[in-house]
Amino acid sequence: MTNEERLRAWLRNHLARVLGAAPETIALDRTLGDYGLDSVDGILIAGDLEESFAIEIDPASFIRFDTFESMIVALAPQLPA
Repeated sequence: MTNEERLRAWLRNHLARVLGAAPETIALDRTLGDYGLDSVDGILIAGDLEESFAIEIDPASFIRFDTFESMIVALAPQLPA
């Protein structure tokens, strides 16, 4: 599994839990706002990502990137192999 695939799976499952939805309904070509989440939610998710993958994430990542997918592509190289 590639780092991008690991991030996609984690984020899809995490968002599903937060939203009370099925993981397969989570589209990563969307933004926080598309799911009714705000910057505080982004900060919390960033903290969970940091903890799960042992990387540092700028909490503004969820606002800076157009979609979850663009953020995943940018973060993947930071993950340990």
